[in-house]
Amino acid sequence: MDSFTKKILIALGIYASFAVIILILFHTTFMLSLIPSSSMEHTIEKNNIVFSTRYDVEEEDIERFDILVFIPPDDPDITYIKRVVGLPGETIEVKDGKVYTNGMELDDSFIKEPQNQMGDGVYRVPENSYFFMGDNRNNSRDSRFWDTPYVPIDDIQAKAKFIIFPFTDICSFSYN
Repeated sequence: MDSFTKKILIALGIYASFAVIILILFHTTFMLSLIPSSSMEHTIEKNNIVFSTRYDVEEEDIERFDILVFIPPDDPDITYIKRVVGLPGETIEVKDGKVYTNGMELDDSFIKEPQNQMGDGVYRVPENSYFFMGDNRNNSRDSRFWDTPYVPIDDIQAKAKFIIFPFTDICSFSYN
């Protein structure tokens, strides 16, 4: 084998090794999501690409208002990205365009526009499950409208960290 062929094989081996490492990391540690809808506007716009981490989605890691990637209970063939509104054991009430948890009104400073009254109701979040809503609440298919409104912890895949594309929209989601 001549030296040129050896160099090509070494280069291909390096590229293949790098590709395998990247694939393993994105299968176990990271996630990229292309956002197909406007349900999270103005926080996340349609066609943004969001970078998420898979290692911080245990119950002790999840807090109200985190933005998570998950499998919705009514359609296990797709993934959604929405904001956590209700935590395990809480009672969520959606009434007159406002959201309350255990009787206290929640912050809605991040929503796109005042919420209409669609989806009004009282929801009791079971243990090991979460209640989700989109930031564009008037145009979001979320927990309020699913046959099974609660997402089990086992169906949560990742926590959104920042928008990576388009470059004009790059931003980080702040978590305390």
